[in-house]
Amino acid sequence: MQQTHHTTLKMFNGAAFFFASPGPDRHNSLLVDTIELFAPRYTPGAYILRLQDPTNTVDILEQNQLQQFGLGAIPSSDMPDILLYQANKQALFCIDVLTMHGFVSSQRKQALEQAMTNCPLRRVYISSCYDFCDYKQIVERIAWGTYVWLAHTPEHTIFLW
Repeated sequence: MQQTHHTTLKMFNGAAFFFASPGPDRHNSLLVDTIELFAPRYTPGAYILRLQDPTNTVDILEQNQLQQFGLGAIPSSDMPDILLYQANKQALFCIDVLTMHGFVSSQRKQALEQAMTNCPLRRVYISSCYDFCDYKQIVERIAWGTYVWLAHTPEHTIFLW
């Protein structure tokens, strides 16, 4: 029996976050899958600090929280596609979606680390892909010490040691 996961992400104001119901008004499936399939499994109860999805008219940028975490000076265009904060683990999940920003390369990880030097939170870098075909095309360019998550096998992650 397949277990159904429900999005457990919330805004800093406490409101739950949901995309539009499946149908013609919902687009950008890899980003939506990352929020709805990855987040409940690996970051339950996390807060959304950044989520920009023009195709679903979603634009979340918690500037006050970013400043409190020492991330206020990072231009929005340089931030990860999805930025989640899990308070109980004091962790910041930096997720790049293959169909948007791409993947977390060594250069990208180094730039993010430099931009986040004042951030006291533990950082977890994730590249979100559809499947193994996508993964095979980028595997040699993904940064060491990061994770890869495949939407077609959502219950597993790949860690590049």
